[in-house]
Amino acid sequence: MSGQNQVPTIDPIFSFKGHTENITGITCTNEDCFTASADNTVRNWSLEIGNCKSHFSPYKSQVSALTYIRGSLFTSNERGALKSWDPSTNECIHTFKGHRGRITVFEVDEKSRLFSGSTDSQIILWDIVDGTDAQIFSGHTDYITALKSNSKGNTLYSCSVDKQAYGWDISTGKQKNYFKGHKDWIFDLLYDSEKQLVYTGSQDKTIKCWDPRTKECVNTLFGHESAIIKMCLHKQYLYTASWDGKIGIYNLKKPQEMPEFLIGHTGKIRCMTLFGDLLFSGGQDKTIRVWNLKNNKCRGVLKGHTAPVSKICVPTPNVTISIADEPTVIRWPSTKTLKAKNEQQFQQLSKREKKRMELKREDSYDLGSKVIEKDIEIKIDGRKYQVNSKMNLLEACRSVGFDIAALCYHPSLGAIGTCKCCVVDMKTEGSGSFKRACACATGVRENLEIKTDSPQVREQLMSAIADLRMKQKNRRLLFKASQQVNSLGTSQLRQMVRSGMSGNQAKIGDTLLDDLVKRASNRFIDETNLAIKIDHTKCIDCTRCVMVCSKVQGMNVYSSIPSLQNSLMPPINTKGKFLNDTMCISCGQCSVYCPSGAITEIDHSKKVDTVLKSKKKLVIVGIAPSCRITLAEMFKLTPGSLTTGQCVHLLKLLGFHKVFDVQFTADLTIMEEGSELLHRLTEPDTVTPMFTSCCPGWINMVEKQYPNLIPHLSSCKSPQQMFGSVIKHYYAEKINIEQENIFCVTVMPCTAKKKELLRPQFKDPKTGLKDVDLCLTVREIGRMVKRRGIEMAELEERAFDNPLGYSTGSASLFAASGGVMEAALRSAFWLKTGEDFPELKFKPVRGLDGIKQATLDFDGKDLKLAVVSGGANIHKFLEPWGTKAFDFDFIEIMACPGGCIGGGGQPRSNLDIVPIRLKAVYDREKYLPSRSSHENPLIKRLYQEWLKKPYGQQAIKYLHTTYQKYIFPSQMDPNQKNINEKNKGLNIDNSFLILYGSQTGTAEKAAEKIATLAKSKKIKVRLFEMNDYGQPINLKKEKLVIFVTSTFWDGSYPENAQKFWEKLQTLQPMSLTKLKYCAFGLGSTSYSRFNNAIKTLDGKLKELGASQVLPIGLSNREDKNGYLTVLSPWLKNFEKLLKKRGIRRMWKKK
Repeated sequence: MSGQNQVPTIDPIFSFKGHTENITGITCTNEDCFTASADNTVRNWSLEIGNCKSHFSPYKSQVSALTYIRGSLFTSNERGALKSWDPSTNECIHTFKGHRGRITVFEVDEKSRLFSGSTDSQIILWDIVDGTDAQIFSGHTDYITALKSNSKGNTLYSCSVDKQAYGWDISTGKQKNYFKGHKDWIFDLLYDSEKQLVYTGSQDKTIKCWDPRTKECVNTLFGHESAIIKMCLHKQYLYTASWDGKIGIYNLKKPQEMPEFLIGHTGKIRCMTLFGDLLFSGGQDKTIRVWNLKNNKCRGVLKGHTAPVSKICVPTPNVTISIADEPTVIRWPSTKTLKAKNEQQFQQLSKREKKRMELKREDSYDLGSKVIEKDIEIKIDGRKYQVNSKMNLLEACRSVGFDIAALCYHPSLGAIGTCKCCVVDMKTEGSGSFKRACACATGVRENLEIKTDSPQVREQLMSAIADLRMKQKNRRLLFKASQQVNSLGTSQLRQMVRSGMSGNQAKIGDTLLDDLVKRASNRFIDETNLAIKIDHTKCIDCTRCVMVCSKVQGMNVYSSIPSLQNSLMPPINTKGKFLNDTMCISCGQCSVYCPSGAITEIDHSKKVDTVLKSKKKLVIVGIAPSCRITLAEMFKLTPGSLTTGQCVHLLKLLGFHKVFDVQFTADLTIMEEGSELLHRLTEPDTVTPMFTSCCPGWINMVEKQYPNLIPHLSSCKSPQQMFGSVIKHYYAEKINIEQENIFCVTVMPCTAKKKELLRPQFKDPKTGLKDVDLCLTVREIGRMVKRRGIEMAELEERAFDNPLGYSTGSASLFAASGGVMEAALRSAFWLKTGEDFPELKFKPVRGLDGIKQATLDFDGKDLKLAVVSGGANIHKFLEPWGTKAFDFDFIEIMACPGGCIGGGGQPRSNLDIVPIRLKAVYDREKYLPSRSSHENPLIKRLYQEWLKKPYGQQAIKYLHTTYQKYIFPSQMDPNQKNINEKNKGLNIDNSFLILYGSQTGTAEKAAEKIATLAKSKKIKVRLFEMNDYGQPINLKKEKLVIFVTSTFWDGSYPENAQKFWEKLQTLQPMSLTKLKYCAFGLGSTSYSRFNNAIKTLDGKLKELGASQVLPIGLSNREDKNGYLTVLSPWLKNFEKLLKKRGIRRMWKKK
């Protein structure tokens, strides 16, 4: 029993003030708090800083109840009038009619269905889409006090002042259960989903336990001296709050025993809320008590209200708020602070949290109450609405709750008008009849009348969808026909392409036939870019990619052919070239905007899953600065609502062995880049201005479009590549592990990072191993989490692993445009003067403007700076290059709008969310203990132990790189080596090649054993996944190739070998006559097609003229020693082969 021991008093963090009368209701989301008051208003508060974002008056009388569900706010007044509202515009969506008395309770079940109980004794299930009542439950004779649905969603339980409790069949509205036995009002009802029992608490001082299956009372619990008003279940205990001021603790495994009590309140308990292991109780004594259920002791008393407490809400672990019979809402310390181990730790956390909130409120934008401009009155489907005059019809209709269909429209791109799905009927003032119009391309005007659901509009929408489906169907037939021809001019194909064309159109169609056939050999999938994948079969003609590539990025890679829009030809093309032969910089903005999945990032998540499951290597992951901000959006949370510690925990749950912070190498980048900047500014014969080099999209643009700028690029590797270099060299040596036993993964906001890690400069010159093995976008991490079924609500905080787990505020700024500039200036100033940068918050480079310029007094020298983000802005900025107007010393450039927070690998959101992401970046930065990169103690240690000094010889070797002009495939001599693709994996020294295909990692292990044997004979070996080799025709230039592959399921190739096999199929017979090879397969006799993959590969190689120099090895997983049963003798024969004179001469040193 917990008595009235001395417990600490806990003060509020801050109060929400604005209402003039008592608050009557409250509901919360993860970021907002909505309150209703007797002053007839509803207010929307920011939980983060406590400012009122908006307010409105739903009724002429006071609001008595409110709740939030599926993006809509629901309010009710004393007369039971229920309305739904759009919180972003404060517009009424629906008015619901059904109740004749005040709504006393809302219930939202697991299927997001809304139930309400009223003083009229009725319960109603509402259709929140249509604004009607879907089901009415009648049976009670007095007002409803509590509602609860079961876990299956088929039964609703209710209790009432009439002393009765019922179970209702939700689908029919009929009674299933009837619980009668209490002698007075029932105040609360609880459903135990695990034991399928119902508990009811009554004014008769008892709690009854009911079995819905038998409809009988199982137990009656005694002990309280007054009415039970609230109940909570926690593990095997039932906690009950009573007007006697006590909280009862009933052990449900021993229901006959009398309860223990939590004692502390000096009056009635009016409300109780459970969150994790903390129980909050609010009382008539104007206090809230926090109980730790691990020891059933009072953690503290929250004092701040001046009236009895009526409700407590804990929407997230970071927010605890409460209301009382007064106009004020109070925010209290977070549950993390309240769970402090001792009083000293609590005081430290509480003080820190309060200070953090004060800073946030000081630095936040002074939004005040949000005022929605409503300049124009229009009529939609017979009702009048006020809308902003700057909206188009689509935006106007959506703003007041009419969800008009649209495929091509995106708020950030404006009107496109290709899909014809957003058609409405409109009539202007003075005109006599309605006319058809595309809502996305038509602006609003005064007294406009719109019909969104007329028979004609519905017919047009169905016709547009039918046309799209038919075009897709016919296009699939065209694709199929294209795959069945090998040359231009097949009459059937030509006839299909010319369908719907005439004259010049037909001639244009003929010119595209060659491109069509060429793409057919790759199943109309273009992965040549290595970062972005285009699947033409999924294109829905929306042309969003064309718009974003030209309008936002200024690259004009994609094009649509209006003259062929009625044909079967794919409307979007890359001007007859594969993506790697275009100006594409791999920024990935097209993948963010594509609605159909036709353009996506090349998915590495399944490869990562395979590596994690194999458990053969130490798998290390590093997360970039912006990703910890935006990852929350993948789970429909506000940017930044997941803490860094929760992101670390998430990655641990996915199976990564070590979770490091890429912000650590962002600090390292700053030390190197700041030092290089100083070198260029102070040393003679250096090239200025210096451009930043951490954005791979920008690097791609320079190498493709502005090669004359290459000398101006900083030689620093990006934080991702520095991360890989530190892991594979410094960290591997530190923990005494070979590079090949480490698998390095990064989580990035950028698709171009996938291509960056494949650059030959970022491979170990001795081993050929990549510094970074794979890169995951934020979207890929989101998909991995959803595949694993990880619950976000259960995430506790975890710390990064060391020694790459500490970073400074400067590193976190890399997420935003201007952040690299600001961070570099801080450390460059310190490196030059030995003093801290005078202004940590350098405002001229902050914000979302596409081009920002500033001049800074840098120790007596005027330093001219520029910050640019977004491809179109980059082109505009570089126009005066080479003229006197272009006069700068240091320039930061990011390819994506807003920098990494707007990256091509980020969650698919409107540009409107970028300012919210940006604010979260700056909010986090200012609370970090160290603000400048040179203050990072682990960076100092890294230089002491490994790098010696910034921009020194050792640092340049591992942390700096070079760039070169990009050679487009179409510009190459067919007989020359293609450095970008064709010679990937090509023999460049006296070594032999091992290519493997592995689904679970076993075949890779076998390949490594072969490589180990060769190395023991002092023979150089190159080891590649088959898909990573490039063009199979290059095999004729190899001296000896060993093929190792498993057979996946019943005869298939492993995923990392399928593309290689498909390319091998395209080679002409006898094209590999100079190739000598060995083959080893891994299979299982439990499948009918035993070792099918290696057998078909062996047959194909012989068909191509290759010479087998060792009998094929066919291992069986079912043998006693598994694949080693066959591999061991095969290796002995292979060793003998290596000793043969003709073979040995192949790699003998000259």
